[in-house]
Amino acid sequence: MPRPIIHKTPEAKLAAACEKCRSYYARNRDRILMNRRELRSSNSKESREARKFSRDLSKAVAKALRRDEDESESNTGSEDSQDSDDDESQPYSKMKSNTFNRDNLPECLRIVKEIKDEMLAKINDPCTFVHGILCAYVKNMPDDSSTKADISIIETPMADVQKLFNCTIAAQDQILNFCRVSPEWHAADSVSRFLRTVLAYLEDIQFLVLYGGIPDLTLAHSMEELMYQKGTRI
Repeated sequence: MPRPIIHKTPEAKLAAACEKCRSYYARNRDRILMNRRELRSSNSKESREARKFSRDLSKAVAKALRRDEDESESNTGSEDSQDSDDDESQPYSKMKSNTFNRDNLPECLRIVKEIKDEMLAKINDPCTFVHGILCAYVKNMPDDSSTKADISIIETPMADVQKLFNCTIAAQDQILNFCRVSPEWHAADSVSRFLRTVLAYLEDIQFLVLYGGIPDLTLAHSMEELMYQKGTRI
């Protein structure tokens, strides 16, 4: 037997629905407010993660360098100031050739920090960076379709980012060996994922240019199907 109809008019049904909502809110007020606070706080999650990444990496580098200096002083005593200056400038040049001392944790951490600084100075935002490269490639296109634009406009920054990425991975692996999964390793992982994302954006465009041609690139861009347009993160 069906239940009898209690509220027969639209006004009565609306009043009953409002009363049901008020009753539900009264019973679950604390949980609802907590969910709303979490939703508001999640909007700044990326900025908090970025600040935490910088703090963790700076602390790790400072801690490792301080430990390295203490060990150096206890083993070798005072050193010549010129030699010290040379040692400070070595990691970055070694980073370029990927020949840094991988058995030295402080040097690995210093390398990651220098890569991060260069990465943020040159790229800052992956989507904006890749969009600028794509615009430069488009501007280089000839008026007629007989020849293609200079593909090195895309491949040159790809090679630069690839070098930074390779060095970051090497340093990150050694940090994992020294510290296991730790704040130092997570900081290095953030750098490698950032660079990996930039490489994926550029490879996406390069693939369309080489194998699909300008028509496929134009179609993908017009439909906002390029990886950087979607904001995909690796």
